[in-house]
Amino acid sequence: MRAPIAWRWLGRRAYESALAVQEACWRARRAGGYDTCIAVEHPPTITLGRRATRSELRVSDAVLAARGIACVAAERGGWATYHGPGQLVLYPIVALAARGFGVASFVCTLEQIMIELAAEAGVVARRDPRGHGVWTEHGKLGAVGIRVRDGVSLHGLALNVTTDLDAFALIRPCGVTGLPVTSLAAEGVRPVSVARLLPAAEAIARRALAAAPPFGVDAPPLDADLPRSASLVRPQPAPPARGGSMAEAGI
Repeated sequence: MRAPIAWRWLGRRAYESALAVQEACWRARRAGGYDTCIAVEHPPTITLGRRATRSELRVSDAVLAARGIACVAAERGGWATYHGPGQLVLYPIVALAARGFGVASFVCTLEQIMIELAAEAGVVARRDPRGHGVWTEHGKLGAVGIRVRDGVSLHGLALNVTTDLDAFALIRPCGVTGLPVTSLAAEGVRPVSVARLLPAAEAIARRALAAAPPFGVDAPPLDADLPRSASLVRPQPAPPARGGSMAEAGI
């Protein structure tokens, strides 16, 4: 019988500090410890995924500094995104193969967590051919960006709850100019907050991450960004990357 997923709520925590917790959990899992799902809310921060460059920013560093917004390069797949107060971020540190996941099925599971959380709040969310994450008819509600290093995942998902949506205008979110974004609050959910969603988030994440669902999917070649079409691919062997195997996905 598989061990349950451990849960850690960090509260509001700077991105770099939460990353250090992720890395510590990753090392512990590689040493035989537990899979852990970290929940956190970040102060205003723009992260640049492995596909992104500074050209994804639509304002200068001086403007960001004046608004108190950090800008950080991230190891995850994907482009630029915004994190801030009112956004629920989950970082599952999971040994994928031990729970039957491949990269594609794991990404689908992160999307499913957000779909179920939105449903808990009375909002219908869905996947969309435009890219990974979850959407409503008004725009993108949640994003996914992961890195898999030596078989253990890092980074994860971000669900807009009461997020300041104007902040997304500072970037090309997910590499798309003018991408519409939304939040549970913008969808009309009242009252709503990250704190109110935490009990449901813990229950849904623990259950969803416990074992891979029967999607019939598995990982694309290692070190590949994961396009939407990869969600239906069959397992493909690939040689390990230097310093250990890695894969990434996100948009």
